[in-house]
Amino acid sequence: MPLVIEKKEIKNWLKELKKGFAVFDVRKSVLPPKQYFFPPKEETFNFDLKSQKLSVPDYEGRVLLFGLNMAHLEAMTQLDEIMEKPRKDFYYWRRREKSVLVGLTDNTVIVPMGGDIILEKINSKQYQVLVLTEKGKKAIKSKLIKKIAKPVIKKYSTDSNPMKEMLLDSELLAEAVAWSANHKIWDELAKKCLGCGICTYVCPLCHCFSIEDRVNLDGESCSRCRQWDACTLPNFSKIAGGHKFHPTVKERYYNWFYHKFVRAYKEYGKSQCVACGNCKNNCPAGIGIAGVLMEIVEDYEKYLRTRKS
Repeated sequence: MPLVIEKKEIKNWLKELKKGFAVFDVRKSVLPPKQYFFPPKEETFNFDLKSQKLSVPDYEGRVLLFGLNMAHLEAMTQLDEIMEKPRKDFYYWRRREKSVLVGLTDNTVIVPMGGDIILEKINSKQYQVLVLTEKGKKAIKSKLIKKIAKPVIKKYSTDSNPMKEMLLDSELLAEAVAWSANHKIWDELAKKCLGCGICTYVCPLCHCFSIEDRVNLDGESCSRCRQWDACTLPNFSKIAGGHKFHPTVKERYYNWFYHKFVRAYKEYGKSQCVACGNCKNNCPAGIGIAGVLMEIVEDYEKYLRTRKS
């Protein structure tokens, strides 16, 4: 029998879960869910000069994220894969393994894209509780979640999203972006882009970081920190001697697309984009991945047709 929770009881269920988790409602967050497992800044270890010992900061927290949309659930599934290989990211996984992800959607779920639990709207007053993992099973042990033999189920249509359609053919996107290196669109975007890096910070899949060693003022100890970085920023590719591999906005912006759609396809067989729209929604210049890709793919397909004729 389907598991169902009343819409009005969701808040009470989350209150119950606070006994074992730090519960966060992420529906209105600007930063994506990755921030809870791959923080914007974190200490990776400390070194004490007197004892000559390294110490790793403890982490004992258990986090439950509520309200992830389907795009962000899919992104977390991909990010787990990225952080798993070629070497497992210790700092990411010590947080991630203790977490529970709860998705929330008003659309009918056809294929669950990830997470531990999904609350799927079935009518104006109820949500069906879809349990996907063992961690999810433990989190639904509540009298507020009930088995109902014949709940009133209304089918809700899925949103039409052209970007999601394009992502179904990751091979085509990889070919088109690789072909587009000299396309005029990169010059046009370079004039619009402010180079602020917000697109990468709000992207649920971007995971570039930099490392910084910080020495305390007394000189007796130091710490190594990692913090978010962005390949769209001017100093990301800077090396000793001051050389920059990508000195222009045009080169950096193309490199970002190349990583997401060409390199990601070669390494993981899929694009590192889930059509969440975070980039366009937060870009001060209104630039979004979908519009750029549509133009590139259209021109690439024209190019292929001219070659055949």
